[in-house]
Parts: sequence; C-alpha cells; structure tokens
Amino acid sequence: MTRRLRDEAGYSLVEVMVAILILSVAIIPMVGMFDAGLRAAVLGSNYDQARALAGKQIDVAKSRTWEDVRDNYPVSSSTPPLSTPPSYTGSGIWESGDLTDAAFPGFTYRVRKEYVVVETTSIQPSEAARRLGNMMQVTVTVSWTGGKTYRTTALVSRSRS
Repeated sequence: MTRRLRDEAGYSLVEVMVAILILSVAIIPMVGMFDAGLRAAVLGSNYDQARALAGKQIDVAKSRTWEDVRDNYPVSSSTPPLSTPPSYTGSGIWESGDLTDAAFPGFTYRVRKEYVVVETTSIQPSEAARRLGNMMQVTVTVSWTGGKTYRTTALVSRSRS
C-alpha cells in the first residue's frame, strides 16, 4: 500500500497551503493599490469638475460689461454702493455666500471681488480703486464634499474705448 502512495503524482496538503499563503502575501497589497487608485481617480475627477466650475464663473465675469460685473455678478446687488453703508467696511472687497450651479451637483462656490490698482510689483486692493472703477480681481473658490477646495483668480478691467 505504501508503494502505491509513493507512485501517486500530485500535491500534498502542505504544498497547497504554502502556495495559498504565498499568493495571499502577493495579492493583499494589490487590493490596497486598487483601492488607492480608485480614490485618486475620484479625487482627480472632483478637481476637474471644480476647475470647470471655477473656469465657467471666471468666463462669465470676463464676458460681461464692467458695470454688470460690478453690480450683478455673481448675484444682483453684489457690490456695495459708493455711499458706504454701515455694513460695508470700506475695503474695496466684496465676497458672496455659497452659491450653486445646477450643472455641478455637490459643488458650491464663492466669488470674491477686489477693486485693485496695479503697482510695479504687486496688485493691491483698495477703496480708492473701487472709486476709480478701472480694475477688479475676481477670485472663485469651489468647495465639495470632503473639505477639498479649488481656487482661481482673474483680472477684469474696464475697457478704455
């Protein structure tokens, strides 16, 4: 009978268990890599959508007239009048609350307008710039679930025609 068992070809239980252990050690880290890859793809998609939403808002600001951006962008009454009311700090800066766009569900954005003057080395916000009314810096900050944000900035100027 022992002679018959020696002639049999195949794997023993110990060999099969060692093979399973080796495969497990190799496969478990790969599952973690797939999970990390999926998270990175989702995050990248969110950043792409945030860039698209911010770009859309910047394009809207650039396509409108100076007066429309000053008075109605991103919402009506979005700039305090020159006769400074008590709620206005006189800084030349206006910031919206959280706004949404139906084309970008799950994302909110804020628009910050600063009336600015361009100096030799920098762009400076100022109340005087608001009174001159020649240039403003528009910053759009997009937020989404998970506390992530994306921000972009552009200058909008009054044409000198």
